[in-house]
Amino acid sequence: MMIKICKVHQMLFPHLNCRRLNREKKEKLNINNELYDKWTQRGKPILAILQGIMERELKYAKYYKNSSENVLLVDSLIIEKNAGAKVPEWFDENAEREGRRAYFHGLNLIAGTGPYHNPNWIRPTSGLLLEELTKHIKRKIECDQTRNCKDMKKFYAYGTHDMLLMALLESIGAKDAALGEGQNPEFIATLILELWKRDGRYYIKALFRRYPNSNRFFAITQSITGCSKVSDFCSSDTFIGGFQQYKTTHPKDECHDESDNPIGLLFSGRTDFKFNALSWILLGTTVFFMFCCICHACFPRRKYRKYSTKSNSRI
Repeated sequence: MMIKICKVHQMLFPHLNCRRLNREKKEKLNINNELYDKWTQRGKPILAILQGIMERELKYAKYYKNSSENVLLVDSLIIEKNAGAKVPEWFDENAEREGRRAYFHGLNLIAGTGPYHNPNWIRPTSGLLLEELTKHIKRKIECDQTRNCKDMKKFYAYGTHDMLLMALLESIGAKDAALGEGQNPEFIATLILELWKRDGRYYIKALFRRYPNSNRFFAITQSITGCSKVSDFCSSDTFIGGFQQYKTTHPKDECHDESDNPIGLLFSGRTDFKFNALSWILLGTTVFFMFCCICHACFPRRKYRKYSTKSNSRI
């Protein structure tokens, strides 16, 4: 079997520096400008969002040491502890439990899932991958119904971020069934979508593995939105035609707001923007055009009488 390794694609990376989303999340959390500006200057405004929600959730923690140095280390400490590596003495089971709860809120806020469910936040994260998976399923069905079809690939594999996996599972309605209520994806958590043909009809079967050291895959098909609650097989039509509000073909376009429009900035009242060369050109052209229109309106052209060049003569 031939395996083709594809180049890394933008659909496998959540758009974490999406300006519109970060601004909306900043406002939702009421994050102070000093913290947000500090991380924005480093090119990582999303870490201001994560730090803000983590500090809020760990504010009354009894065991987890809530400090600016420790608040963003939860994920690393959990992985190191589970791998048997040395961690700080204070990071015991109680501290881990508090850290996991705070990190749950952090990832869900960034992904737009769980308590912070928002399709507008999910689309830039997993919308393109969901669109791609749907197209693969549709293409394979069409191929099966066509003679001499050249698209005979049987297996597609993707490696991505846990945040994107959360958003993808939320999009199809199966996040809690797959991860467990109030849980984040574990390292190397795996989602499998199988295409089946039974009695001339096509179905999707969804399987999930939670833990890296486990070989157990369990069906989550019944939890998918629109699928049967009593069968592990879901009509392919339901899967292909569903989840439209979570799909996108241009995730970067989902990040646009008035700050990407230099004219809109004149009326937005915002100050957290930066002009690039194109913005200055567009703004300058627009101002010049408006100036010409004003001049034309205020100083109308004078009317002149036409005089004939022919000499007058009596007959």
